[in-house]
Amino acid sequence: MTPRQTLLCLWNVLLRDARHVLVSDRILVQQASNKSIPQCSFVRTYHQTAPVMFYRRFLDRGKGKVKKKKKEEEDQEIDAKIVEEKLTQLEKVKKPGYKIRIPTYESTTDRYINRIFKKAEEQGEKTEETFNTAIKIYKLNAGLYVRGHIEFGDLALSKLEEYELQYNLEVYKMIFSIFPEGKYLPKSKVDAEFIPFPRQQDAALRVLTKMFDNGVIPDEEFGRMIISRFSQRSKVFTRFQRMLYWMPKFKHMNPWPVPRPPPKDPTQLAVMALKRMSFDLETKITVVNDPRDSCSGKFIASAQSPKQIELLSKHPPSKPIIVEGEHYVYLRKVSQKVFVLKTDREGELPGEEPDHYKAMEEEEDEELFDFVTPLEEEEQTAIVPKKSVHEQEDGTVYGMCITSDSSKESVQDWIQFLQTNNPALEHIPVLFRIRDADFLLNETLKHEEEE
Repeated sequence: MTPRQTLLCLWNVLLRDARHVLVSDRILVQQASNKSIPQCSFVRTYHQTAPVMFYRRFLDRGKGKVKKKKKEEEDQEIDAKIVEEKLTQLEKVKKPGYKIRIPTYESTTDRYINRIFKKAEEQGEKTEETFNTAIKIYKLNAGLYVRGHIEFGDLALSKLEEYELQYNLEVYKMIFSIFPEGKYLPKSKVDAEFIPFPRQQDAALRVLTKMFDNGVIPDEEFGRMIISRFSQRSKVFTRFQRMLYWMPKFKHMNPWPVPRPPPKDPTQLAVMALKRMSFDLETKITVVNDPRDSCSGKFIASAQSPKQIELLSKHPPSKPIIVEGEHYVYLRKVSQKVFVLKTDREGELPGEEPDHYKAMEEEEDEELFDFVTPLEEEEQTAIVPKKSVHEQEDGTVYGMCITSDSSKESVQDWIQFLQTNNPALEHIPVLFRIRDADFLLNETLKHEEEE
């Protein structure tokens, strides 16, 4: 067919549909007039052909968009009204006067573990019995899986200083008994090399390091406890073996041993510190209480040997003597403040030239490789007296002391006490170089931070 013929066919089809619609409208109008129905109320039923439907949709397309916009606006207004009503209701409700706490796993375990020690402390004071009862309460309530035993062990280690049980071996055994037997054993040698259950082994190692820091030596029973829980191939047992080998060797090597725990009496601590500071075996340590107020507990611990008294008697009265301090001496974790009576520098030794000893040392260094043969004549040398322990490079030490309050007044009282055995000290001027060691330490830290 030619294009002209196709257009004519389409035109005939459209005309036929239009004629059919006009005929159907006429029939409906006649039926409405016969039934006495108003002409505006009937509905036209068009024949559903493609051109007519397309024409209808084309006409109604703009009306649908307007209706959708109206519905969206109405929905937004309704939502805004609902939100305003809810906000007004919330404002009317009174706010609670307490904070709402959200419980977590860590907080609940910490509360549970702390509650165990609080229950044990309510029964009595902080003693070994109350500590053991707290561990027994945990064992009874731990259950089959022994949950929280690592946290409980760490808390028990942190409370040893409060209960003053850091030097008791039986308490460490009670803490270690929290770990269940046979649960953390390796299945084979290969499994042991890969360190099974590392978190539990690290917790057991913390118990052993606490023992090592406090100087507590484990025994054979402790080793059997480790074998039953972690086996002989664990790193916990290797740490136990090293402690058992080295700690007994170093236990009695200190020539000035400090008991465990150290004494609480300040006079005993002062005497122990002065014994450690004085190298002369003939040093006499005397403790003098405050004669003004005997009930106050103030004291002066003085250390001086006969050789120091002899050196002080030869000191020229024109040269002053210096009191230096504070110098710290530590006994375990307890510090003592020491004051020293000494000369200013080297070269002020009584009865000798200022640079005599230095000249002798320089000559010895120069003649180190000059060997003397039997045929050569020996040079005449003078016999020089040997220096004592108290004659050091920075000065000669004449005495040491520790006072209860470390004040300047107490050091002046110590100088007056020394004048009884050293009458030459009355004619010698004494200078005080007393400084606060804590203040100096804070200043050095500030300088380091600024740098």
